[in-house]
Amino acid sequence: MEINYIKLYLSLTFAGLTILGADEAIGLYKLKVASDAMAESMKQVKFERKSSEIRLQTEALKIKNEANQMMKINNQKRNSINNARKTNDEVCRFWSKEYSEIQSDRNKMMMDNSCERARKD
Repeated sequence: MEINYIKLYLSLTFAGLTILGADEAIGLYKLKVASDAMAESMKQVKFERKSSEIRLQTEALKIKNEANQMMKINNQKRNSINNARKTNDEVCRFWSKEYSEIQSDRNKMMMDNSCERARKD
């Protein structure tokens, strides 16, 4: 039996290159799988970050709206108190004027009561 060394060399070289190519292909496939997993993880992180940002913005707007509502209520209360004070002062001035014009017991009593209310405020 005669051994053809050229055919043996070519066969072994081809087999080695085939194994090397298969190994490289497997390595590239593993790299692609890892890359895809990383990309998916990055998408998830971006989604969670965006979701958190939206949640924080919503909460900030909610707090701002509540603060505005409280300011509005406080302003209304303050205006009501100021209006009541003005009314009490006007009533006191009116009865003081009436009493200075007509010094009756009724006018004195009304002046005293209204001016006492005005002083309490």
